[in-house]
Amino acid sequence: METRIKSSPAGSGRAQPPKANRQRNATLLDMRKSIASPVFFLLSMTILDRAFALGIPLVPRSILRRLSQRYVAGEHRDAALALGHQLSSANYCLTFDVLGEAVSNQEDVTGALQEYRALFDDLRTQDLELNLSLKPTQMGLLLGESFCTDSVSTLVSLAAAEGGFVRYEMEDSPTTDATLRVFLQLHKEHGNHVGCVLQSMLHRSRKDLESLLSDCPGLNVRLVKGIYVEPADVAFQTMGEINESFLGLARQTLQGGGFLGAATHDPVLVKGLRELLEENPEWKNRFELQVLLGVGEELRRECLDAGLPVRVYIPYGAKWLPYVQRRLRKNPKLARYAFFGLFKKRDSIA
Repeated sequence: METRIKSSPAGSGRAQPPKANRQRNATLLDMRKSIASPVFFLLSMTILDRAFALGIPLVPRSILRRLSQRYVAGEHRDAALALGHQLSSANYCLTFDVLGEAVSNQEDVTGALQEYRALFDDLRTQDLELNLSLKPTQMGLLLGESFCTDSVSTLVSLAAAEGGFVRYEMEDSPTTDATLRVFLQLHKEHGNHVGCVLQSMLHRSRKDLESLLSDCPGLNVRLVKGIYVEPADVAFQTMGEINESFLGLARQTLQGGGFLGAATHDPVLVKGLRELLEENPEWKNRFELQVLLGVGEELRRECLDAGLPVRVYIPYGAKWLPYVQRRLRKNPKLARYAFFGLFKKRDSIA
């Protein structure tokens, strides 16, 4: 039997499809609209991110090694030093990090300290910037605050004697209170030869910064968004809130007389920071942009050419595998970025 096509309304000149076809077309149109919507896109990215993150333990070591080459200088100190010379000759500032965290025994802390001392000696003899970054749990925070303070203090003492600097970093929120207590003790002993890190995603950071600026005149703070996945009662959950907090904390630091190391690769934040400095040119000598190795090379060069100091974070060490795995597991978005990073090479140094 033939399907009858109903005539179209007068003047349209076109026949109408059967009702079933119209309903199917409408459903497909709704699906296309849904797929194109921002909500669907974000949901899809979240699912994709988690899929990449869950698959990290299954990724062969050889693949992860290749992945790490974009973001880690190498396993050995010589590779980091060679890269440091290249970056320094291109007018970048430097900070060096011996990879390691979540240490649960004193022997591993001792090993990390020995490597940092050897690194320090090489930086001094090779006339490279004496600027180190280290993790609290790498220095034994999980073994006790006093032990961690003593461990870090030995390195800060070395740096202070040569006019150098140590960045005592921040990890996930369960360690924040202990980390800040250790930092306050270190600052009391060594002044601004040691600096801290604050995360703009944490609700508490504004009050923490207010207290630190009061207790530590001339505070040197690295401001980051925060890499760790935190609950809503602890941290902002949207990028808009995190960015707003970042710029607010940046202004608070500079207004309070502190030195700001703004660690970001976000063009929106960089634009906001540059506007802040243009409005307050007297703050420029207390500001630098800080970037990770292998991330945002074009943006960092643009900022350097514009006259902003740019510091590049150079991590290295035998602990690269747990470093990469832990970072990817803790932040599913990084897993997706890292996967696509497999198909890119680190850009030229300059």
